[in-house]
Amino acid sequence: MEEKLMTDDERIAEEVVVDGLTFVPFLKRDEIRRQVKRVASELRRDLEGKRPLFICVLNGAFIFAADLIRECGINDCSVTFVRYKSYEGMSTTGNVKQLVGLTEDLTGRDVVIIEDIVDTGLTAKQMIADIKKQGPESVRFVTLLHKPASSKTGFTPDYAAFTIPPSFIIGYGLDLDGKVRNLKDIYVIKE
Repeated sequence: MEEKLMTDDERIAEEVVVDGLTFVPFLKRDEIRRQVKRVASELRRDLEGKRPLFICVLNGAFIFAADLIRECGINDCSVTFVRYKSYEGMSTTGNVKQLVGLTEDLTGRDVVIIEDIVDTGLTAKQMIADIKKQGPESVRFVTLLHKPASSKTGFTPDYAAFTIPPSFIIGYGLDLDGKVRNLKDIYVIKE
């Protein structure tokens, strides 16, 4: 008997339960891939002839950043990491803390911040302010997910793979208290 190969979209779990909370499929991996390619193409065009420094915001953006940087195909780039924290469990604390900072000289560099999600905009604005103090040539902000309805600052990223409603999501690097970052798809909490 011949075994049928399943496509990525057929492999998506119907529900994921984490700490007693149920999440249902929201964005499938094939759709995520398409949007990562689109954003990478826009970045590649805008960074032509430049030697960018990609700054991945840990922990949530590591999967998106790896896929995006590979897809950009800019060989003369550098990658580094920062870590800011503003969430506890499923909600923002309203306080932005820098846990891991930069050691690179940003003077004259074209900086691209890669974030997993822009929710209130507080962390994004703080990161950009911190980076601009170091004299970069330019600063671009890329996010996988943008929740404009949750904004407290009016911040809009330069590039966003998806604009989504203000629901809690997990997967593809996004977590619930450090869990389920490994999911290849993105899930939304079941209301």
